[in-house]
Amino acid sequence: MKTKNEFLQLGGVLLIITAVVALLLGYFNSLTADVIAANVEAKKLMSMQNVMPEAGSFELLDVAVPDDSVISEIQKGFFVTGEPAGYCFTLKPEGYGGELTVVAGVDLEGKVTGVDIIGHSETPGLGANADNPEWLKQFIGKSGELTVVKSNPGDSQIQAVTSATRTSRAVTGAVSQALAFVETLEKEGK
Repeated sequence: MKTKNEFLQLGGVLLIITAVVALLLGYFNSLTADVIAANVEAKKLMSMQNVMPEAGSFELLDVAVPDDSVISEIQKGFFVTGEPAGYCFTLKPEGYGGELTVVAGVDLEGKVTGVDIIGHSETPGLGANADNPEWLKQFIGKSGELTVVKSNPGDSQIQAVTSATRTSRAVTGAVSQALAFVETLEKEGK
């Protein structure tokens, strides 16, 4: 049978090992944090260029959005001539598996130029299919309030991903918020 002293000694060793591992993790996290942040920004920029390919540059807008909005960031896109091309929205709706990160481009006429999902934790084979380019293509050219249907979508409707209605609604609702907010931006002269 172990004595009280042996238990304390074992606990002390475990404490030291845990502290060393925690310090090492913290150190390596500090080394990689800037690289990770740069990679996230590069991925977002590439996504913005994909959803609004006609824009040559982007400028972050300082705009207040409603508290209940999924809009986390708005960038104004510009043609190479310097004329405005539209807006790129970074959206953070809640899907079935948690938060999604969606980038949506909207031109000055209020039509979707593209949608890309750059982050999610949806179920593989179900909600994860929402980042399928074929599904995302159906947003292009849409305007106004969008709704999700199971089949035969009309002008302002998006066909749901099979077995992923909640994720489909999350993405579609987020894009609808972006479309509605363009009107606010235009009124404010942004």
